[in-house]
Amino acid sequence: MNNTFWPILVITLITFSCTQETKNIESKTTSLNYLGEVTLSHGDLLLSNRGALNKVVGQDSLLVYDQNSRQLVLIDLKKKIPIHTTTVTLDGPDFFDLPFRDAEIRNDSLYLLSKNFFSIYSLDGKALMRFGNDDLGIEKLSSYTNDFQLLGNSTVLFSKVPIDVVAPNFLSSEKPKLFFTLDLLTGTVSEIPVFSPKESLIDDKTNGYYNDYAFHSMVLNHDSIVYSFPFSSKTFVYDMGSKEQSEIEAPFKFAENLRKPISATEKNGGKWAEYVYSSSKFSAIEKDSKTGFYVRVALQAEKLDNGENKDHRYLMLLDERLEVIEEVEIEDPIFINTIMVSNGIIYLRKGDQPIEDAYSFVAYEIVK
Repeated sequence: MNNTFWPILVITLITFSCTQETKNIESKTTSLNYLGEVTLSHGDLLLSNRGALNKVVGQDSLLVYDQNSRQLVLIDLKKKIPIHTTTVTLDGPDFFDLPFRDAEIRNDSLYLLSKNFFSIYSLDGKALMRFGNDDLGIEKLSSYTNDFQLLGNSTVLFSKVPIDVVAPNFLSSEKPKLFFTLDLLTGTVSEIPVFSPKESLIDDKTNGYYNDYAFHSMVLNHDSIVYSFPFSSKTFVYDMGSKEQSEIEAPFKFAENLRKPISATEKNGGKWAEYVYSSSKFSAIEKDSKTGFYVRVALQAEKLDNGENKDHRYLMLLDERLEVIEEVEIEDPIFINTIMVSNGIIYLRKGDQPIEDAYSFVAYEIVK
C-alpha cells in the first residue's frame, strides 16, 4: 500500500490541478455585449435611408450605395459620419454597372463586383481595370458571381453560383465548381476544385431543391475558404494549401438547422411564399479581423394560431475553430442579410429605419 499511495496522490493532485485549470479557462468565455441602437449620420448629404450594398471596407468604414443620388458613400464607423462620396455614372468610359454585389477598398482603389463586371476604380470614380463575365468564364445561362475576396495585391478569389441551384430540371454536364481565382496581372482564371455539398441536392433533385437558399457565401481564414449556405447551419472549409475540404457542425439551439427542401411541383404550384415562412434561414458568416471570431444570424419562422407569421432572430458567435461560443435572441427587427462586423463590433441593420437622415443599426460588442 505504501508503494502505491504516493503515485496515486501525485496523479490525483495533477488531475485536480488540470481540472481547475480547465475550469479557469472555461470561465474566461467570450461574450456578446448588447450596445443598443447605433445611427450613422447622413451628414449634409441627401440620402435615402434604404441604402444598398452595405459593405465594410478598408479600415473600419462602411460603403453604401444610395440609389436616389447615385452615389457611393463611405462612412467612418467610429465617427459615424460620411467621409467620402463617389459619383456613379452609368455611361461613358468610367461607367458603373448595376446592381452592385460586393465591394472592397484597398490601396486607394475601389474593387467592385456587379452584375456583368468586376471593376477597379480610383476613389474619384475613374475606371482603372475592368473584367467582363466573359473574361471571368461566367456564362449567362450557367452561373454567376456572388462575392469576392482579395488574395494579396494581384489575385482575386470569387465564389460562383451554378445554375443547377435555381433550375430544378437543369443538370450541368460537368460538376460545377464553386470558386475560382483571377490573376489581375495576366487575366488568367483558375478554377478551384470545390463542389456543392450533398445537402444542396444539386446531384439528386428527386428529393427537391432549395432555390436561392443554396446560394453560398464565403470569408477567408488565412489560406482557407470558409463558406456556408442559407439552408443549413453547417459550415464548410476548404484549405487552399493542403487542398483538403471539411465540414463543421455549428448548430443553433433555437432554429431548425437544416431546412427541408421544396419540390419543383410545389414551387410551380404557388407554394413558394408558404415555403419561405415555414422554417429557418441562415445569414452569411462574417469574420471580425480584430478578434478572429465569426458571427452568423438565423431566422426561425413561426406560424401563429391566427395564421400570421412571426420571425425569431438569433445571433451566434463562433471562435477561430468555428465552434459556438454564445447564442442570443435578437429582440429588434433586423435584416439578416445585412450583417457587418468591424473592429470587434457587430452591426445589424434595423428593418424599420426610423430616423430620416441616418442609417439605423443594432450593435453588439465582442468582449474577450
